[in-house]
Amino acid sequence: MAFEIKEWRNGKVIQYEESLVLVVDDSPMNIQILGNMLDKNGYKLAMAKNGREALDFVNRKLPDLILLDIIMPEMDGFQTCTQLKQIDSTKDIPILFITALSNISDKLKAFEAGGLDYITKPFIEEEVLARVRVHINLRKAMEKLEHLSVKDYLTGAFNRRFAYEVLGKKMNSAKRTHDNFALCYMDIDNLKKVNDNFGHNLGDQLINTVVHYLNETLRSSDYVFRMGGDEFLILFPNTNLEESKTLMKRLQSKLSQRSLNNLPLNFSLGFTEYQYHEDVGTNQLIERADAKMYEEKLRKKKECRNGSF
Repeated sequence: MAFEIKEWRNGKVIQYEESLVLVVDDSPMNIQILGNMLDKNGYKLAMAKNGREALDFVNRKLPDLILLDIIMPEMDGFQTCTQLKQIDSTKDIPILFITALSNISDKLKAFEAGGLDYITKPFIEEEVLARVRVHINLRKAMEKLEHLSVKDYLTGAFNRRFAYEVLGKKMNSAKRTHDNFALCYMDIDNLKKVNDNFGHNLGDQLINTVVHYLNETLRSSDYVFRMGGDEFLILFPNTNLEESKTLMKRLQSKLSQRSLNNLPLNFSLGFTEYQYHEDVGTNQLIERADAKMYEEKLRKKKECRNGSF
């Protein structure tokens, strides 16, 4: 393995919840100094001796912050930073350059490469810790805001706005790779009856129960979006229509064994498949699945009137 995690707690290998800082420097002395500073202030340390090892490391584990030396063999800090900023999974990790250089042009080059700040050598502990703390806290705050912006407050499912964003990306990706995917529009049948007869608190419980079983039944690659009220959109990447129907049948089987105040947990489903050669927009695709769901709901009402239920 081209990298290593240094444990600085009396040489013991233990589990950490602290923020992980990756130090990239070809000087063992610099890593030792920074490691001692970070360890005694509650940080976890990983190290890489050059840019190649740093890129290898982030492919396996994402740090919360990177301290990156500028002058290194094989790949310098500027090149390493540029590559990290071109990778989706690492582009938002804060990078602080470690440098003994005082040249303004070098510092400007560091910012142009994507660095957020720099720490000068020799290290002053108070300065190192202050800069590390500020940028980790800023990143966590941004992650929290991003999380809130795409999540539904009640259920934790993704929200309607994010559905259009993800769907647009998946359609573009499918066109490039010539893959199809399936969509399911879902409506909870008894929510209005629950709200009217038992109150909205129980209605919320019904919604959360359905989402719980969706998360339990679906694959990690699938997306669940709450489109509003009792309506949900499920996206099945790289999946055909029949496979998506099979997955939703599993959900129906699980929920058919449960009830809420003696009301069965039923829902109506509408499926559609996006084919990469289609010339449709996100609205059209969602409306297509919604229309199928509405047909299913009308069929149920007709059967109910005819005494089939």
